[in-house]
Amino acid sequence: MRHPEISDRQREILLKTLELYISTGLPVGSHSLADEVEASSSTIRSELSYLESVGLLTHPHTSAGRVPTDAGYRYYVDALMAADPSAEPGEAVSFLTRRGFGNLDELLNGVSEDMSEVTRLLAVVAGPSALGDSLSRADYVALPGGTLLLVVSMGSGASSSTTVVLPRPVEEGELREMFSALNSWIGGRPVGGDFELAKAARKALSDHNPLVVEAVLQAVEGLGRVTERGVFVRGASTLLARLDEMDPASLAAVVEIFERRRWLLGLMGDALRRSVSSSGVVVSIGAENAVYNLVGTSLVAAAYGQHEKPYGVVSLIGPKRMDYDSAIATVRSAAETLTNRLSDGF
Repeated sequence: MRHPEISDRQREILLKTLELYISTGLPVGSHSLADEVEASSSTIRSELSYLESVGLLTHPHTSAGRVPTDAGYRYYVDALMAADPSAEPGEAVSFLTRRGFGNLDELLNGVSEDMSEVTRLLAVVAGPSALGDSLSRADYVALPGGTLLLVVSMGSGASSSTTVVLPRPVEEGELREMFSALNSWIGGRPVGGDFELAKAARKALSDHNPLVVEAVLQAVEGLGRVTERGVFVRGASTLLARLDEMDPASLAAVVEIFERRRWLLGLMGDALRRSVSSSGVVVSIGAENAVYNLVGTSLVAAAYGQHEKPYGVVSLIGPKRMDYDSAIATVRSAAETLTNRLSDGF
């Protein structure tokens, strides 16, 4: 986003206005800023008027102080990110690494709990196939009685297995050909909450008995869903306790998103793509979330990965008047923690 051209003093006044408003929730006037900025009240009033004219500030009514617009929040957040984007996380988020976890689900759930506890925001941590993990391959072992042990492996490294009773006897050579054709088609195909092997897969296996093909494909579809890692959401009660900081429409939109899994996955998937593209933390403010009608909220997110491969996303959602410094540091720390834990096998 391109920001309006402003002077160094206007920039200082704008950033101080944002800091005071985020801290107090009250419109900021020239008298409040006079204690923070080396300028007279009349000069500050003039600069506030200019900042309002370029769309960075507004005011609730004629005699009130100023409050930030979405563009003002964006200027503030971009300034925070540019100040020291590689800064070490502060003490408030260091405890994210404090304990061990037995499996991936426990790790993701634990990190979401810690993020919400630190920030008092809604924390959402999404695992791999919830955001588009891919099928890697399907393998089999022929068992007695026309039964197959079917193993499905995912791009994230997860795998699961089941037994399939074939509707008719199949020679080993035909099984090899069928699974070779199947793996040629499914390799790298995404899997998600609405995953279905396309008709094209059945067409690719059209040389084989359709009943056998259908039995195998249904089992592969089922295992693809079983390997899905979920989305862990913590802090809903905390968000509801901050009703005074969010407009009712935005709160209703947040609630609806978490009732509609498809929307939530879309929100997290978009955050993942933008984080990977920018190689770091991304922040969406107010109207930037308009597709989800989250005009009264902001989202802070970052991708985490394994062996330099994107794996999932961590995020915080809350009112626009959030502590962005803390939220950005927490999200960055959580993403780094998950990346390190996955690399070390947690």
